[in-house]
Amino acid sequence: MRDSGQLFLMVHQAMLAAGLDVDAIYRRIGFDPNKHDMREYRTLHELQLQFWQATETVSGDADIGLHLCPHLPVYRGEILEYLMLSCPTAGEGLDRVFKYLRLVSDAIQARLQVDDNTLRISGVVTKLKAPQLRHTEICTIHGMIRFVRELTDGQLRLLQVRLRCARISPQAEYDRIFGCPVSFDQPESEIRIDRSLLDFRPPRCNAELFRVHEELAASRLSNLWRQDLIDRIRAVFSRRVEFMDCQLEDVARELDLSPRLLRYKLSQAGTTFSDLLADFRMILARRLLTRTDERLDDIAYVTGFSEPSSFYRAFKRWTGLTPIQYREAHRVEQVSA
Repeated sequence: MRDSGQLFLMVHQAMLAAGLDVDAIYRRIGFDPNKHDMREYRTLHELQLQFWQATETVSGDADIGLHLCPHLPVYRGEILEYLMLSCPTAGEGLDRVFKYLRLVSDAIQARLQVDDNTLRISGVVTKLKAPQLRHTEICTIHGMIRFVRELTDGQLRLLQVRLRCARISPQAEYDRIFGCPVSFDQPESEIRIDRSLLDFRPPRCNAELFRVHEELAASRLSNLWRQDLIDRIRAVFSRRVEFMDCQLEDVARELDLSPRLLRYKLSQAGTTFSDLLADFRMILARRLLTRTDERLDDIAYVTGFSEPSSFYRAFKRWTGLTPIQYREAHRVEQVSA
């Protein structure tokens, strides 16, 4: 599971506004945000545990997620915002937002329910079980509320928030920060809102723009599904000991797909099995050359070449260097660094 880098940027900005030592936090988890374009980057959801553990340690605050909430910026500049702004009613907008919520995170699962005069936004923020992930739950729920309130011109009438996590800070602090009564140790996270919000018509609603925005959201979601397939294939590659006889039919069997369907899905993703395999073998060869002292003949065998000479030719075609030249060049870089 992965999360949009946009979520990281929001928390990053909140930490800066709260005066936290962000450099110390990132050093603890070995992360350099300057190496990634976080607006396009999708982080592994599992890394949140390490991040929050480091943040708790550096801040000395066991309820740091709650105390970051007032500093969190409103979620901005993405297709979900445009859907809400152009939707015919807030109810339709929320329905589409949750339909495409995977653009924000693979881990968040939300649904809308209407009981009498109450709109309930229920779901799971993270399925991972660890005390520190309470911060993910609290920040996400607070962020959802801010997002909806901002895009409905403050029409949201918040009735109650229910959290899966336990309470740490005084009750009054949660109620003040969320702006409503908060309960804890619930089966799932839930936001309760006055149902009148469903009928609210955004001032900039535009049926034509709404259709355009939904088409764009559907296209982006489709791209994620295609990337999922590629990641699953690479995971199969990574489990293999060698690549001497790696066939599409074998990989399709492991993915529980027919070879024909796998070929079709890869064509839809704009690639081929042969290209993915060649890329993986190249990356593996480069890693072995720069991070190990394995003999070149052994690297050739592991990456699927029957003859070292075939490996030499392929590697020169991939990188413009022979394996020996590549290894020596990167050793010089590591020494000078």
